[in-house]
Amino acid sequence: MGIRTKLRRNRTQKKGMPPGSLVYIGDEQTEEVTISAIAFDSDGIDEYENASLDEVKTMIDSEKVTWVNVNGVHNVQLVDQISKHVGLHPLTTEDILNTEHRPKIDFFEDHLLAIVKMLHLPEESPDLDDEQVSFILMENTVITFQEKRGDLFDPVRLQLQESKGRIRKSGADFLFYSLLDVIFDQYLIIMDEMDDRIAQLEGMIMEDPDNHSLQDINQYKNTILQLKKTVWPVREVVNKLINRKVSYIKEDISFYLQDIHDHIVQANDMVETSRGQLYGLLDVYYSSLSMKMNEIMKVLTIVSTIFIPLTFIAGIYGMNFNNMPELSWKWSYPAVWIVMIIITGLMLMYFKRKKWF
Repeated sequence: MGIRTKLRRNRTQKKGMPPGSLVYIGDEQTEEVTISAIAFDSDGIDEYENASLDEVKTMIDSEKVTWVNVNGVHNVQLVDQISKHVGLHPLTTEDILNTEHRPKIDFFEDHLLAIVKMLHLPEESPDLDDEQVSFILMENTVITFQEKRGDLFDPVRLQLQESKGRIRKSGADFLFYSLLDVIFDQYLIIMDEMDDRIAQLEGMIMEDPDNHSLQDINQYKNTILQLKKTVWPVREVVNKLINRKVSYIKEDISFYLQDIHDHIVQANDMVETSRGQLYGLLDVYYSSLSMKMNEIMKVLTIVSTIFIPLTFIAGIYGMNFNNMPELSWKWSYPAVWIVMIIITGLMLMYFKRKKWF
């Protein structure tokens, strides 16, 4: 997740194991894996918050369009049982259990596997949180595998519950599109937020560049790199979705997939723009730092220049020669002070007229 270190487990167990060996790779999870399921048609909807495996199997085998959402993939046995029930290849199940995949899509005769990243940008942190979501799309079923509870899919659930739009009148392919659309819209929202933060950071740097500003620039550079690694491969995923003709994706869905493609292109453009802005911010930072240093040096130079004649006067009367008549004058000490103050005032007036400060 972002730049922070992830707690990985069971990675070494994969070494030497045959392809298709099922091992969970990802953040260490302690929460129990739960399953929610929704079966619907144009007439009604059935919802299960904590569905059992048997209930899930029954819903998948029904005539209704079914969406099964698995919250957590660290229960290898449960994921394997669901995968076997719908006839997934062991290599597909292996991909679902590995949460470090880059976005990808694989097509099969009666289903597809799509892996994308669901992103979240915390309010008080530049570090990007990501979560892998694996989609299985079949003729009448969509199965989503998430790393943990909590997602962006509430708008889709609301559409299903209130029968908004065409989602209840459509098939699993439109549901699949709707879920992808929510995830990819979040990319644009995050990029808008990044633009605002970069603009705010630029203002702070122009006002008062410091070490924290440089640290923030580097953190946001890492975040943009994370975004690039996430968003760029999705373009290929959507291109394959548009161009590949399969029986479980109807022709009329292509128009909606093209809309997703446009969003991804826009997100990639915004990533590149933000990346360029951050490199420009580095130049702004060093320029502002140089200007700040110049201001400091100017002040020090003015102070030093003022003290040159004062030091000269103090040096003359500090030589302690015997024949210095001024030393015996009654008002010599205050006179020297008055002369020094006048010299200082005249020099400050001169510097001010020259607009040196």
